Amino acid sequence: MLIILKDGCPLPPLSTEWKNHKNEEAMTWKDEYLDQHDLFQDLMIEAEPILCDTPEKAKQQFEVIEEDEEDSISLDLPQSLGD
Repeated sequence: MLIILKDGCPLPPLSTEWKNHKNEEAMTWKDEYLDQHDLFQDLMIEAEPILCDTPEKAKQQFEVIEEDEEDSISLDLPQSLGD
């Protein structure tokens, strides 16, 4: 995928997952975008944080339904083949 960024475009820091699974060709990317990462950090410091609190849901009770042996799917291959 080709992504073209505008000059001075702020970029968030790289994720841990990227660092763990990056391609050899991408080894220098973190160094190439240090200025953009600094711009992002400056924006985050200046900006008022937006808090998105998720309301807590009431706990629900679930009914346990007995499994019907005829309706269940067996993962035991020999048994499912009639052996």
